Amino acid sequence: MAGVDLAARIYRVLPWSGLEPHLRGGDCLVLHDDPPILYVRDWVLEHQSGALLPLFRRHRDAPVHLLMGFSWCRENAWHVANLAAWRARHLRRHPRHRVMMMANSVSQHDAYLRAGLDSAFINHNAFVDPAIFRPLPGVEKRFDAVYDARLLPFKRHYLAAGIDSLALIVSRLDRLHDEDHSRRVREQLGHAHWYNDPLAPDYRLLDRREINARLNECRVGLCLSAEEGAMKASIQYLLAGLPVVSTPSLGGRDVFFDPDYTRVVEDRPEAIAEAVRALCACPVPAATIRARTLLKMEAHRQRLFELLDQLTAGGGRRVDWQARWQAWIAEDLGDLVAPAAVLARLEQARRWSDDAGRRDS
Repeated sequence: MAGVDLAARIYRVLPWSGLEPHLRGGDCLVLHDDPPILYVRDWVLEHQSGALLPLFRRHRDAPVHLLMGFSWCRENAWHVANLAAWRARHLRRHPRHRVMMMANSVSQHDAYLRAGLDSAFINHNAFVDPAIFRPLPGVEKRFDAVYDARLLPFKRHYLAAGIDSLALIVSRLDRLHDEDHSRRVREQLGHAHWYNDPLAPDYRLLDRREINARLNECRVGLCLSAEEGAMKASIQYLLAGLPVVSTPSLGGRDVFFDPDYTRVVEDRPEAIAEAVRALCACPVPAATIRARTLLKMEAHRQRLFELLDQLTAGGGRRVDWQARWQAWIAEDLGDLVAPAAVLARLEQARRWSDDAGRRDS
């Protein structure tokens, strides 16, 4: 990370295009080309913006809209003050840019508005692809509960210790991997089935279709952190038709919950295990859980389209955002990319606009 930050600082002051191949940063979605509208996670903009710098530099004095999605619950006074300070620094360098906070919850949205920040209540989980996460017919249920989570302390895997029939899916990021913690969790949950053990020599990250197949082998999905972001796994469970057991949480995952098939219980292993036993007999069909979740997602998608209409008003024609939506949610955004990846997405957005213009003429 230090190398990326140093290269970014140099790039801001030197007119040296030769630096571009050495810049890397977090990935993003390019939603529109003129003006550029980028959907970018908070950690990318604040700490890993290397891949965005060539685009920023080329549009230093032109409008760029940055829609900031959140990977964590950032609504207390300290977080909001830091976001406001970052925004002020960015706008001093790029006075024609606009930063819009994409809040994962109503309380987060309200906190940003009170602080004078532009905000829209559009939960990050609305970008999960429902064509991939879905019930699969004829799959045998092998486990009562599944927990799909990184093996980090805030995920509180120990709360699943009371569940006799438990499966685990692990996404391991090497730069965050804590082998000692992983060993402790494996000891605490020695009875669990690991779909991909992070300590095994042959560990690999499961792709999205593999994850959906594993979810379909389980009866209930678990959400055990006290605080994080929207928790993508939570809506993947629901789209696959699984009821959910959750602890009380901050961050926005509960936006898509429904009391007919979710239980929010005390953060004790006994309470978690009892709720799992109850939801193993959940009478709501998987198809109904999925259908209700899709309706909740649609509300966030429509708010996004309305926001994009506002940002592109005066451009001469109305954009069919629905036609672009599938391309956005099909992107499995990587961790770090080169600037060429961002510029390629900008070019794709330009082709979309050109194609729409030819159809309208």
